[in-house]
Amino acid sequence: MPIVFETTALVRPLFTIADFVPTKWEGAEIKAEFANKLCRFIAEDFKESLFKNALYHRLHLTFGLIAHYNRDGFYGTYFRDLAGKVAFLEELLQWPCFGDPEYTYCDVERAIRQRLRDCDLLNAYRALQAAEIERRERETLQRLSAKYAPGNDVQPTAPPALVTYAPGRSARPKAASGDQASLF
Repeated sequence: MPIVFETTALVRPLFTIADFVPTKWEGAEIKAEFANKLCRFIAEDFKESLFKNALYHRLHLTFGLIAHYNRDGFYGTYFRDLAGKVAFLEELLQWPCFGDPEYTYCDVERAIRQRLRDCDLLNAYRALQAAEIERRERETLQRLSAKYAPGNDVQPTAPPALVTYAPGRSARPKAASGDQASLF
């Protein structure tokens, strides 16, 4: 059964300048543009073509995230697999949104967190991750069951032996007389 989740609540209605307080350095329209781009990026399953430099630059300055080495490193950490996506969404939802909206993007962070809660996206990604883990485990089980099934000629291997040095006994085989090995 496929896991389907709805992301419309994440992108609609669009954020507007009325939703945010301008900072001392940027207007509310910049905040609204960032919020809309981030929500679209998340709603489209973190599509790499939507992860532009401007989005990366603002994103690594919000939600307590760090830049990593560069945009590609950031993308690779959070968006290339389900574990990274789940970690990213957890970080966004757990961030306490410090600050004053006249100086920070805390109002944007709060608005995005609310939309993420509304569409329950984290639980959807956790379900996808659990399904992927189960699929991999079942493949491993099937492979191992076929390998070790009754009637299969696979013989158990003996455990490896550990050879230790005992004082008074030579650990090396005796070399023939005149061999150079006897010099060592």
